[in-house]
Amino acid sequence: MADPQIEKLLILQDRDIALQKIEQELTRIPQERAKIEALIDSEQQNIEAASQSLKEKEVQRNELDHEVKAKEANIERFKNQQLQVKKNDEYRALTQQIEQAEAEIAQLEETEIAIMLDIDEAKATFELEKKAIDARIEQQRQQIEQLGAREQNLKNSIQAAEEALAKSREGIDSSYIEHYDRIKKQTNRPPYVVPIQDHKCGGCHLRVSNEVSRGAMNVGEPHFCDQCSRMVYA
Repeated sequence: MADPQIEKLLILQDRDIALQKIEQELTRIPQERAKIEALIDSEQQNIEAASQSLKEKEVQRNELDHEVKAKEANIERFKNQQLQVKKNDEYRALTQQIEQAEAEIAQLEETEIAIMLDIDEAKATFELEKKAIDARIEQQRQQIEQLGAREQNLKNSIQAAEEALAKSREGIDSSYIEHYDRIKKQTNRPPYVVPIQDHKCGGCHLRVSNEVSRGAMNVGEPHFCDQCSRMVYA
């Protein structure tokens, strides 16, 4: 015949485990939220880094453009000076300076064209990547909203679970309750009240002594696994 106190303890244990699961899930939610927020932050940093890279390329192109204009101004100045000089060697020197400046301009313009092509390619890549990143961020924000809703639902249900647990303690013999609470503190995880099957504890799954195995069939007093100290019944 089943021990009525054990039956009440099993109901208590079920409600206790249910409450623990709610509490554990509530504990995990801030951690999950922090992970998602870190992902969003990383995604946004990737967008900013790509945007900054584009800006740097634009600055580089503008600098080249200013340098070309400066050299063009020098050429114009050299040409004006040629109109004023009277000596051939001075004229030739200015001609060399003009030719050198024109060669430098050609090289600068070639570099500028390469940078402009690089910018066009980088912009196309950036837009595609940004679109994908924005989609991921939106999905991640939705996950955070879902976590918030789940967190609120758990908070709403935890009070009912606590009330159910408190109610299930009513009518249980004080010695059984005291042993249950002690086992709960000593044991790393539930269950705390377990059956004996084939002379093995349903908690630690180790073989119990014959004395414990026989005692578990007796009604009216609690019995314990001699390996893990959980309360046992047959």
